[in-house]
Amino acid sequence: MICTNCFEDNYKTVKTEFTVSVNGIQRVLSDIECETCPSCGDITYTHEQSLEIDKKRIALEFGLKPLVTPAQLKNLRRILDMKLDDICEVLHIGKNTYGRWERGEVEITPSMNLLVHNLIEKVPGAAVNLFVSERNAVIEKTNARILSQETTFGEYIRKAIEATKLFPAIVSDSVGVEPAELIKLQNNEVEPEKIPVDVSAKFILFFRLNIDTLRNLLNNALGIFEMKSNVTAVHARSTTYDGKAATMQDSSVNKILEKLAQKKGGLQSKRKVSEDYLEMVKTALSHLNSTVE
Repeated sequence: MICTNCFEDNYKTVKTEFTVSVNGIQRVLSDIECETCPSCGDITYTHEQSLEIDKKRIALEFGLKPLVTPAQLKNLRRILDMKLDDICEVLHIGKNTYGRWERGEVEITPSMNLLVHNLIEKVPGAAVNLFVSERNAVIEKTNARILSQETTFGEYIRKAIEATKLFPAIVSDSVGVEPAELIKLQNNEVEPEKIPVDVSAKFILFFRLNIDTLRNLLNNALGIFEMKSNVTAVHARSTTYDGKAATMQDSSVNKILEKLAQKKGGLQSKRKVSEDYLEMVKTALSHLNSTVE
């Protein structure tokens, strides 16, 4: 692009420093790209370069906030149970604009990114569901409280979701199971070694567990699974007999058996989850970790 000042040479992209005022204090931004004329020294900024300066200035003024991703924007609407029109009305933006952010067609602007973060901070549990760093910190604290030698796999999932305010649909998406399958896992209705190894590996990664903890959780779940085969009848009060009532009954039976096992001092299952299965989970976990890195 020809210099608009001297018309003698083309602008070249270089890095410079740029001074901005943040809350009345002068701050210097380093390594800022600009366009400069080699002949007269005139400096100008492209739209993208100006946007980058604006991002850094806002980061200094309001604190560094990671840009929300398209997936996080979609999940935010799920957490809020809002349609596109609803969230656009709350944020005072056009439906097409938010839609383009969700589809990843354009990057969210710094000012709107802050506005979305302000909305997230006002919704209990939203940050835990949307940001990995927030979730990991809460899960690690929760694990210290809810894990024990008697905890079953299903019991752990239920308590972790409740204690961390995790959105079940977010958990389902993250570990790669359908919502109905997640409910079955919570009720210890799935024989542990029938859980796909990649799903078990994703559970370890998502819930900050290790293979030894998973072994104990699955062994306890296996004990409940075997106890259920000896339950011939359950009386449950219900005004309906639809799928929801059946799910509630399954949950109640599972919790009763868990309590019964705990009163007996633990599960006495003779079977254990095989080491071959756990080795396959380790391999899948190693692959997942290498992918993340």
